Amino acid sequence: MMDNEDKKVEVDDSAERLVEDIDKNSEEIEKNEGLKKKQSKQLIWAIFLMVSIILIIVAVPFIKTNFMDKFEYHGMSFQKTKLGDLVFYSVRFPVVSGTGQVIGDYSINFRNDPRKLDKIPVNTEEGKIQFSSAGSSYNPVYITINPFMESCGDTVIAMATLAGFLRDSGLEVSSAVTDKAYSRDNNLTHRWCDTAGFDTVIVINNNDWYSEGNATEINELDKNCYEIKFNNCEIMPATERFILVQLEEYASRFQDV
Repeated sequence: MMDNEDKKVEVDDSAERLVEDIDKNSEEIEKNEGLKKKQSKQLIWAIFLMVSIILIIVAVPFIKTNFMDKFEYHGMSFQKTKLGDLVFYSVRFPVVSGTGQVIGDYSINFRNDPRKLDKIPVNTEEGKIQFSSAGSSYNPVYITINPFMESCGDTVIAMATLAGFLRDSGLEVSSAVTDKAYSRDNNLTHRWCDTAGFDTVIVINNNDWYSEGNATEINELDKNCYEIKFNNCEIMPATERFILVQLEEYASRFQDV
C-alpha cells in the first residue's frame, strides 16, 4: 500500500501536469486568438483593397472623361477622346430653326487641341470671316488651291473637313485653282480675289510668291477673299483654325440656347 508521502507525490505530479496542460491550452488559445485577429485584419485589408480597386476602376475613367478630358474654350464645351492612336476634340452645337426652336445638334471633331490653335494669327476685320450673301441666301464659296504648293499628307483630309463643314453650314462649295494658265490647261475653274465677283474665295497656299513670310496664318486679302496659309505642312491646324473662328461666332449667338 502507498504511504501518505507517495500519495502526496502523485497528487503533486498530477497538479503539475494539470497546470502544464492549462498553460499549454492557454498558449494555444492565445495563439488561435492571435491568428484569428491576424486573419481578420488581413480580411479587412483584402476587402479594403478590393473596394479601392473597384473605386479606382470606376472613378478614374469618370474623372478623366468628365473633368480632365473636358474643357471650356471661348464659350464652347470640348470633349477629348482617344481612338487607338488618334486623338479627337469634339464639340456640339444646337441646330436652331428659323423660329428659334432647337431641332437637333451638330458635332464636329478636331484633330488639334483648340486651345493650341490660338497661336495661329487671324488677320481679318475684327477676327471674323464674312461670307458674301445676296438677300437671304449666300453666294457660292470657292476653295481655291495653289496647284504648285507643297503636297502634304493631311491635305486631302484637311480639304474634305473644311468643305464638309462649310456645306453643313448651308453654303454651296466648289473647288478652283489660283493659277489661270494651269486652270486652262487642266480644264479647271479659276478663282482669285479679283475674279470672285460676288462669290467668297478661300485661298489655300503655303508658298510666299505673293505674300511675305512663312508663318501659318489666316489673312483677309480682299472683301470676301481669305487666305489660309500654312508652313511646314501645318495645313490641318490652319484649316481647323479657320473653322474655329466661325464656331466662336456661332457660340456667341447660341450660348443662351
